[in-house]
Amino acid sequence: MRSAVFAACILPILIAFGSFFADLTSLFAFLEIDAANPPFLAIADAASRCQSLASVGLPALQLKCTAQLERRQALRVLHYMGTNFGMTGVETFILQLTAAQKRHGLIPAVVMELSNRQDVRKIAGERGISVHDLPNRKALASHLPRKLGTAVLRAQRIRLLYELLKENDILHIQAVGLSCFDGFIAAALAGIPVIVTHHGTLSWFAPQRDLLAEVTFWIEKKIASTIVMPYEAALAELISEGVSADQSRVIPFCVDEQLFGDASMPPAASEFTLVLVARMVVGKGHVELLGALSELSPRYPKLRAVFIGDGPTRGQIEEEIDRRGLRQIVECKGKVDHREVPALIRSAQVIVLPTYEPGEMYPLCLLEGMALGLPAIGTRWSGIPDIIEDGVTGIIIEPKDEASLVRAIERFVADPGFLAKARECALARIRSRFTATVVADCYTDLYRDAMSDSTNHPTSHQIRIRPPRKLA
Repeated sequence: MRSAVFAACILPILIAFGSFFADLTSLFAFLEIDAANPPFLAIADAASRCQSLASVGLPALQLKCTAQLERRQALRVLHYMGTNFGMTGVETFILQLTAAQKRHGLIPAVVMELSNRQDVRKIAGERGISVHDLPNRKALASHLPRKLGTAVLRAQRIRLLYELLKENDILHIQAVGLSCFDGFIAAALAGIPVIVTHHGTLSWFAPQRDLLAEVTFWIEKKIASTIVMPYEAALAELISEGVSADQSRVIPFCVDEQLFGDASMPPAASEFTLVLVARMVVGKGHVELLGALSELSPRYPKLRAVFIGDGPTRGQIEEEIDRRGLRQIVECKGKVDHREVPALIRSAQVIVLPTYEPGEMYPLCLLEGMALGLPAIGTRWSGIPDIIEDGVTGIIIEPKDEASLVRAIERFVADPGFLAKARECALARIRSRFTATVVADCYTDLYRDAMSDSTNHPTSHQIRIRPPRKLA
């Protein structure tokens, strides 16, 4: 069984063509990979041999960092996302980070599967950022048996990445779970340093940790220059699984200050509006907020709420609004173009996210609201306590605790002084730590460190960087 998995996941790389095929053939011949060996041991043995690859003389494997730096000063960064869950916060983060990088003189590009997320191409194109579509199973291999189709698709993706990396200096993998095996293989073949940003915790991904995921994580720990998590608890989880502290770093996600930077005066007090920006799925807290509104609206008739986002539970949420008699004070906007979201957020006084959704990690909507001067109410869940400073920039509540949500909302409604002070603190916190400019600068430092380390220590599988530092 494991041999079959190995054949499906590793050996099909050899299906590629032209010079790419020649390089792969030479690589596997040099590594003397034996498919009869247990798969993980074969890969482990291959990786240990990779330490001497720089002296082999294979054109595709010669490290080229020095030549690239001499040829051009502007770093070229290829952002790769191998998974596709539609338009999520990950895609938004990539678009915001690449926009800031372009403003700072870098040359970013994006490669991901674009089916059901064409907004990425549209928005990136408007910002002058190249986007490359990944081959997908439906287009390339739908007529093939599942395992063979997966093998062909994997080979096609590696080939595309390999060709793109010839014109780039850094591969920045945006990983949802232990993924992007194709990216690691292509980067190794192209001799390109790798930075990894994780968009999910290891504990969240645990049910999906199959053999390929374990192999991918093992390779990641061996060849990634730096592995990034957005908050300390997630980073500690990585380190507990064998990632070196010197190889890891905390860099938060970011908000585009050009799109979410106009923190105009708060709206008039004729109404007090709460805004919830999230997909309508179980666990985002829509129902809990409706319960809180049911209790509070008789005491505070000016209270309103706006829901931005769509999703599979919208029908149930609409029914709950009607059941509770809240149709006059709750408005569901549905799916909204991300560029139109700032204007809607500005119409509110407080942003709310009572989430307990398992995949939630570091919600960008809270950053966006705070960047526009809205204090935040969020749950003690994943990275949210790293975003909201409890009692200063907002209020932290416990998940599924409707009573604490009621108290948090009431404090903002009843205490204008607290609301005004929290607004000032939220703006200051965002501007010092979470803007795309600040985060892009942190990643640029990592890119240059990786380029330097790859030049100075081309055979080291454990790239050493300065110790992790937290942003002020």
